[in-house]
Amino acid sequence: MDISSTRNQAVDYAPCRYGGSRLWFRGPRRSLRSSYVACLGGCGVYGRYVARPWTQLLEARVGCTVVNLGVENAGIDAYLNDPGALATAANARVVVIQLTGTHNISNRFYATHPRRNDRFLKASQALISLYPEMDFTEVHFTRHLLSRLHTICPERFDMVAREVQTAWQARMRSLLAQMTGDVVLLWFSSNPLRDTFGHGDDLFLSREMADGLAPHVRALIEVQPKTWRAPDEFLDVPPLEISRAAHLPGAAAHAEVAEALAQAIIPALQ
Repeated sequence: MDISSTRNQAVDYAPCRYGGSRLWFRGPRRSLRSSYVACLGGCGVYGRYVARPWTQLLEARVGCTVVNLGVENAGIDAYLNDPGALATAANARVVVIQLTGTHNISNRFYATHPRRNDRFLKASQALISLYPEMDFTEVHFTRHLLSRLHTICPERFDMVAREVQTAWQARMRSLLAQMTGDVVLLWFSSNPLRDTFGHGDDLFLSREMADGLAPHVRALIEVQPKTWRAPDEFLDVPPLEISRAAHLPGAAAHAEVAEALAQAIIPALQ
C-alpha cells in the first residue's frame, strides 16, 4: 500500500501492522490479546473510500474484536509469503477470507510480486515458449498480461487459465490448512459467483472451485449488493480517483456484507 496516497483524502485509513508483518493494513489497530475475528482479502476487505468498512460494522454486530487484514489487490500469496500476517490470521477464532480473482498468484507460467500480487514480475520459459510473439517487457500488471495473452490467442490462453486455477486451488488449501479457527469464505462482488469461469472481472473463479473448498470451511457467504456505490459517495473522492472509486463498493454494500457475515459468525463465537 502506498501510504502517501491516504494523506489527502477525507477517510483516515490509519495504516498499521500486526505481528511483525511487512504488509500495511487498515486501522485503527486492534488488540490481539483476546479472541478476535480476522478478515483477509483484497479491496473488498480494505474498504478504500468508505469511512466505516464492513469489518468495523461487523465488530459492532458480533461483540468481538474484528481485525482488518485486507490488502488492496492482494492474492493468496501476500499472506503465505508473510509470516506475521499468516500468524495473526491463524490465531483468530474465526477467519473470513474474501474470494477474489485467481490471477494474482505466482504459477508455472508467471511470477508476481510477493506482497503486491497484482504486479507481474516475469514470464517463465514455459510461457515464453507458449507465446513466442509476446513482448513481456511491456507488461507490469497481471490483468494486463492476461488480457494481452487472451487477445493474441484464446486457444493457448485456456492453458494459462487452467494453470492459474490449479495454482489457486493448491494455494487456498495451503492457506486453509494453517488456520486454527473456523473459516468463512466471502463472495463480495457486483457480479454473481459464476458456475463456470470466464475472462472477466472475476478472473477464472467459479462456483465449482469455491465448492471444492467446502470440506475445509464453515460456510460460504455470497453478497451481491443491491447498491454497489451511491452517487453521493463520490463527493469526498479525489477527482483523479473517481474512476477507481466507481469499481469499489460503497457504504451500503459494506453494510450488507456486515449483516450477512454476522449471521454466520455469531454462532461460531458462542
